[in-house]
Amino acid sequence: MKQTLVAVLCVLVGASLTGCAVSALDKLKGLESSQQFTKIEAEAIPGDCAGSGRGSEECAQIEEIHARACLTLAQQESAPGAACPPATDSARRRLKCAADGFKEAAVGGHFSSEQRNEFTQMRAQALYCGATLGARADGLASVREASRELATLPPNPRRDLLAASAALYVANTDDVSGHERCDAAQRAVDLANRGLAGGAPGALQDGLTNTKRLALEVGGRLAGCRVH
Repeated sequence: MKQTLVAVLCVLVGASLTGCAVSALDKLKGLESSQQFTKIEAEAIPGDCAGSGRGSEECAQIEEIHARACLTLAQQESAPGAACPPATDSARRRLKCAADGFKEAAVGGHFSSEQRNEFTQMRAQALYCGATLGARADGLASVREASRELATLPPNPRRDLLAASAALYVANTDDVSGHERCDAAQRAVDLANRGLAGGAPGALQDGLTNTKRLALEVGGRLAGCRVH
């Protein structure tokens, strides 16, 4: 009864109470424990989390739960073995939700460095996959941002595959200079090699090997480009 009353008050006052975030967090935790991701996605972020409450521990947790649910739902739209979902309106919305939410979750430093690294990786994945759903030139800024985010993380094969894929995206984009495309192709090869050297298992190894092959092919088609 108390939680319901707080929720009503939040609506009436425009989510200006600290209790609004607490109430919303309690509800999201319950939904998360039962894996009700669609219901989490439908829950509005308390207005205070974009205002005076931004960066609070409660709001950071709300943003993280919401972002993780959005990314999970986007991934569930993907075909078996596919890195990203198809270009549907729901996938675009969910990937944007994830990218925005993981960024907000990191505000205030309430999570461990390992958790923040995980958020950064998932945000980069959302940015990269979102870029693949539209025109290549339109997604370039998001892919570059994903690359910058991944470069801040300790390397592992999964991150190397995502970073190599982002570099390959740039290498395949006609709207950038030949020099930048060549550099991106070489970077994709280097990242793939690092991931392979890191002992990537099964499907990751296949993805890294394929990404390296494609980067070498792109470099071979660019005038004056030597990728090795």
